[in-house]
Amino acid sequence: MPERQVPVSVLPDRFRSIFTFTSFNKVQSACFPDVYNSDDNIVVSAPTGAGKTVIFDLAILRASSRQQQPSSSSSISSSSSSSKNFANAKMVYIAPTRALCYERWRDWSVRFAVLGFSVGLLTGDTAAEELQMVKNTEVIVTTPEKWDSTTRKWKDYDKLMSLVTVVLIDEVHILRESRGATLEAVVSRMKYLCPSARFVALSATIPNAEDIAEWLRRSSTSQTFPAKLFRFGEEYRPVPLETFVYGYASSSKNLFQQDKLFDNKLAEVLDTHYSQKPIIIFCATRKIAVSTAKNLASTWIASRRVFSHPAGGASAGFQDRELNELAKSGVVYHHAGLTFPDRALIEKLFLSRKILIICCTSTLAMGINLPAQMVIIKGTSSWADNKMQEYAEFDIQQMIGRAGRPQFDISGTAVIMTTKDNKSKYEQISHGEDIVESSLHKNLIEHMNAEIVLRVIKDRRSAIGWLQSTFLYVRITQNPEYYSIGIPGVRDVEIILDHIYMENIELLREAEIVNMPDANHSVILPTSYGQSMATFYIKFETMKLFQKSDANMNLSDTLKVISASSEFKEINLRLGEKKFYKEINSSNEIRFPFAKPNEITSYAEKVNLLIQAVLGRIEKPSYDGAGKHVVQMTADKGMVWQHVHRLSKCLIDCKSYVHDGASVRSALELMRSMNAEVWDGTPQVLLQVDGIGPVSMRKLIAAGIKTVDDLRLCDAFRIEHALGVSSGRAAKLLQDSEKIPRFKVALKKVSETRVKDGVNLSVKISITVTNTNIVKFYHRQLITVSVLVDLSDGTLVDLRRAVYKALYTSFLRTY
Repeated sequence: MPERQVPVSVLPDRFRSIFTFTSFNKVQSACFPDVYNSDDNIVVSAPTGAGKTVIFDLAILRASSRQQQPSSSSSISSSSSSSKNFANAKMVYIAPTRALCYERWRDWSVRFAVLGFSVGLLTGDTAAEELQMVKNTEVIVTTPEKWDSTTRKWKDYDKLMSLVTVVLIDEVHILRESRGATLEAVVSRMKYLCPSARFVALSATIPNAEDIAEWLRRSSTSQTFPAKLFRFGEEYRPVPLETFVYGYASSSKNLFQQDKLFDNKLAEVLDTHYSQKPIIIFCATRKIAVSTAKNLASTWIASRRVFSHPAGGASAGFQDRELNELAKSGVVYHHAGLTFPDRALIEKLFLSRKILIICCTSTLAMGINLPAQMVIIKGTSSWADNKMQEYAEFDIQQMIGRAGRPQFDISGTAVIMTTKDNKSKYEQISHGEDIVESSLHKNLIEHMNAEIVLRVIKDRRSAIGWLQSTFLYVRITQNPEYYSIGIPGVRDVEIILDHIYMENIELLREAEIVNMPDANHSVILPTSYGQSMATFYIKFETMKLFQKSDANMNLSDTLKVISASSEFKEINLRLGEKKFYKEINSSNEIRFPFAKPNEITSYAEKVNLLIQAVLGRIEKPSYDGAGKHVVQMTADKGMVWQHVHRLSKCLIDCKSYVHDGASVRSALELMRSMNAEVWDGTPQVLLQVDGIGPVSMRKLIAAGIKTVDDLRLCDAFRIEHALGVSSGRAAKLLQDSEKIPRFKVALKKVSETRVKDGVNLSVKISITVTNTNIVKFYHRQLITVSVLVDLSDGTLVDLRRAVYKALYTSFLRTY
């Protein structure tokens, strides 16, 4: 590879302003001719901090110049510098975490604005208006899960895919992790549907990068060949990194017992490697981060005189009193439970060296650019999914990547403290020697169903063809024993692939998620259940739970089913939380308490009470020590609300298919409550109105104003008198309450025919919006309307959904 560094000046004038430096580094320069002057698929494997992200910049600029001048040659000088609107082109950036996505979006939104095109962020449960924004943007920044979900249900799916010109894949080595299955599935789908799109993938140093290049193959006339691969070793890291892995004999599998062992060894590690420069110590849990900081302050820091000046570390300024006192020693803890000002102050003081040691959870490694000279990973296990698990390789790489500050240090140090039996494993990971295997076969069933719904898979032949387009197939050819689960000893790739296919397709068929009219699998069709499972991104086990749930469910039954969904398994019942949720269960505002508090033993009961606590707006337990659980409950609530709306919609579909009107009605009521985050039909619905909080709500209720309609029909003077506010303050409340939808429903009998078993009635239902102020969104949420028609015995007649604004003219239906 050439050692010559390519100057930025070789780019057209308008592209140069994108970069703040004058020359590309050695990694960027080596890749430059192929990234900027060709449209080949490219895989780059390089150490953390080697400047790989600039390769994405160059790929975007290449796509920009190609849109402006499609017939341009491959020479640098031929790229046009004239401006051109290419809003129809889509460039998709996919990264494994929201933090990385946000970092790219924030950076590119500023730098690419000068080129006249926009960058859209698509992560989490994005609001409807954000989806609309993404349709109109050129660069889409997203996670694998969100892009998978979006492309499953995009109405103009084929048109959208035809507009994708470049797919940028960051941290592609996460393919080996469980979340890597989604990345593999969605990239394989895009390879199939976007054969002309260019793929550029970046990876940490891994030994089998050529397998990723083989997966991202490029077609050229009648030939196919792997993507162009660039490998860069540790010598290309801007700050050389020394990594030490210490394995300690441990007889316990208990996370906290192991941490005590690491506590006893931590002083020894610090004495060996400390160089009077900043240190980050990653801990398994928040509690361990706090205890580690306290132990260091009272022992190692106090006895070693870490600070040369008598004043110690940071003197004051934290809202957290305990943290404020601890910071004086020069060591602090950092986790998501702290207030934002406290976290921001920690980062500021750390960068100015008034704090030398941060004890934190692994979240600090994600999306926050806070490097240290030394990083210590204190234990390689954490508690997740109701069990103790080893950190994912991606997490280890991210944590190690914080070691070494390019502007301050000539070297960095990373120390991994683990158990003796895991020592060799983490030595391989830290040196990039761990082979990347596929995880798609472990999570295949949901992805296979999605491809069936999208008609990528139509029969057995196309199913095998799709599997052959995956990274899984590449790795089966290299390491068949790893994937021959259930058929030990078999090395034949086609037999293994067929076994994987048959195992999953049979499960889908048995669950009535797909339909196969003949035994030869010549036709594979999605059922209505399969459609809903793919559209709402539902796990297979959850889908089976919904199908088997009781008929004629009431609100309590519906809540129990939703809470038991597999999507919530990661929200485990943590140490000490059982008492906390027992207290919640005893609150008067809990509508459906558990009769036996000892029943609160699993994630399902915890989620059930958490949802009720939110909808009932209950007062949180305040006994000594409850504060940490209140903080955790807030974090868990965010995770629950990522799923509840999709789950509710899917359950409604499932019950509609079997004409279970009673269950549909209950699910609609629960979904309506969760959208507003209050129980429907209670005075707390007033909290939806801007400017009304808990205190104002109680004042209005005391004045006899208990519903939004009561509020809307009040005169301003009465509202202001009830609230005790000055004249003119009620106008905004009345204006906001007018935006909440109101309807007029009319039912008219058209005809009546007597039959043997009774009477057939034909009726006409008319629904009209009566608001004077019609809006499409309320508090950034798209307003939709569901129209349910059922019989007195609970049998569903019809269910219709519509956008609220579309009903302004009227809704008319004859039955």
